[in-house]
Amino acid sequence: MIISLLLLVFPIIYLLSFSYSIKGVWNGSYGHLSVFLVAGLPIYITSLSILHSNGLDAVIPLFQYSKELLVLLTLGLLLYRLPALPNWNWLDKFMIFYVVYTSVFVVLPIGTFGMVEKLVAYKNISFFPLLYFIGRLLNPELVWISKWQKQILLLTVLAALLLVGELITNTHFQSITGYASFYDKYFLFDPAGNYGLSWTFEIEGGIKRFASFFANPLEHAASTLVTVAVLVIGVLNWKQTKEPQLFLWAVLASVLSIVFALSRASLAGYLLVTYLFFQLIRQRKILFYYHLLALLVSIVVLFFSFDTDLSEFLINTFNFTNSSSLSHLLEWVDGIEAMLANPWGMGLGESGRVAGALGVNTGGENQLIISGVQCGWPAVFLYLTVIGISIYQAAKLVRHATGRAAQLGTIVFIIRVGLLIPMLTAAIESYLFVSYMGWFLTGLMSTAWSSWKNLSPASLKSLEAK
Repeated sequence: MIISLLLLVFPIIYLLSFSYSIKGVWNGSYGHLSVFLVAGLPIYITSLSILHSNGLDAVIPLFQYSKELLVLLTLGLLLYRLPALPNWNWLDKFMIFYVVYTSVFVVLPIGTFGMVEKLVAYKNISFFPLLYFIGRLLNPELVWISKWQKQILLLTVLAALLLVGELITNTHFQSITGYASFYDKYFLFDPAGNYGLSWTFEIEGGIKRFASFFANPLEHAASTLVTVAVLVIGVLNWKQTKEPQLFLWAVLASVLSIVFALSRASLAGYLLVTYLFFQLIRQRKILFYYHLLALLVSIVVLFFSFDTDLSEFLINTFNFTNSSSLSHLLEWVDGIEAMLANPWGMGLGESGRVAGALGVNTGGENQLIISGVQCGWPAVFLYLTVIGISIYQAAKLVRHATGRAAQLGTIVFIIRVGLLIPMLTAAIESYLFVSYMGWFLTGLMSTAWSSWKNLSPASLKSLEAK
């Protein structure tokens, strides 16, 4: 009972971050949104679980819709107070195309679900553009980027501290928050696995995956991609780093998180994106240390391969014979077959969380397939195009821009490329912190890109020569 009451600090923090952000946004201080994105969203599911375990279900709907309320209010106020719309670039146009196209499926008489279920499914695949346009309509010069970076590093350290507690006690934090009971009641997912949570919290042989205060280990691992983006900026601007101790602690914290969340997709994305980024900026010295680190990691992996359970986990991952990899493969085949049979989509709700809760899911465990099954191949094309253009814009800013624009390019390049692999094995837009923060920063980056493109020819030539 005492522990349950102490855990109420999480929903209190969530509520305070929401109150602070919504007050700031209402008063025109849109940068206050960062407090909710960083302090509120990572603990969203944990907060709801704790409220449920303490019998406070009456207030759960208020918490559930608070995030959407804040986003809609922020976007609405920005549009209302905006003196003029920006000149739309190609990323803006394809984002609008995506929203309009998927919106049509809300009213089309396609699929087996009613209007409420369709709206829920629509939000799950088409809410992220709102975060993008919030960032797009803001002036990057008015956003305190360094403050956001510090908040993200602090979040990473706090998550790792709770993770250390989980490791010491060998206990999932979700075992005491009411996670399983909450999901059973609100999402109709029965507790599963050896630890009474879900199979996501373990790998073969019963080895535990840890989520800290995030919704699950996969979201915990994916969040490190946001952290590594900030860390890379710190590496490139080490002489200007004002808080080196926080930076170093965050490095250790991110490594702990990615290792003990045991997400193969996020780890692959983590390694791939950092390597590609340093290749992009031609940092041969850093690449040398990267290769050295890769060699050391290989030796460590070889050492741990003497652990039968872990070695089987690693080997079976690549030949798709372990249960997790095999389930991904079967879901992909199921989803692709459905997309080939219904190229224009089966209707909203037919894949993803809505169908999964009712046990009638088609495909899944892949962001592209979830969108494609519901809205067809055009939705997949538009989604990939949006990602491709954002990576292109970010890479250009990394190579040619300076200052704030270069930092935004760095962050977005790392997040967008880093999520390419995880998106193949999960519905990454359901990872609230990663999705909301990533697309908001993508919107800011797109504004910086447009400003950079509108430089005078002489200035542009000077930048490209550097």
